[in-house]
Amino acid sequence: METNLHSPVVTEHDDVLINLYTLNKQWISEINFLGDEMKFMNDLLEKFFPNFINQEHINRIQLIKMQLDTLNIVRKNIKTDILRHQENIEDVINQSSAKSDAFLQLEDERMDEELRDFNKSFKQLKKEIFDITRVLLHSNKIIQN
Repeated sequence: METNLHSPVVTEHDDVLINLYTLNKQWISEINFLGDEMKFMNDLLEKFFPNFINQEHINRIQLIKMQLDTLNIVRKNIKTDILRHQENIEDVINQSSAKSDAFLQLEDERMDEELRDFNKSFKQLKKEIFDITRVLLHSNKIIQN
């Protein structure tokens, strides 16, 4: 007796869900990495800078630290949203939710925009941290041009 094995037909709906799920997994990885990067920046500001700081740079570093703390809160909120979005996708995949593909795609676009805005803000803050690091290292003659 011969058995015919038919591969399941991947519908457009399934394709959308697979793409959303894959992208969401990448976002979780990215947001976790950004958390590690932020922790490093925070350690730099709290543990490294005090050894080299001059009075003239204290306010700038305090402002950068406050911005970093605020961005970390935003990052945690985005991570929560991404995890909720992943649950919504998984619920639709498991057929335990009636959310539409259009809803998931709209939610996906919002996540993408939030992550893009966050990355832009964090890159600007990293530039400030790199700039003040360069100034501190030069003023303490740790590096020379």
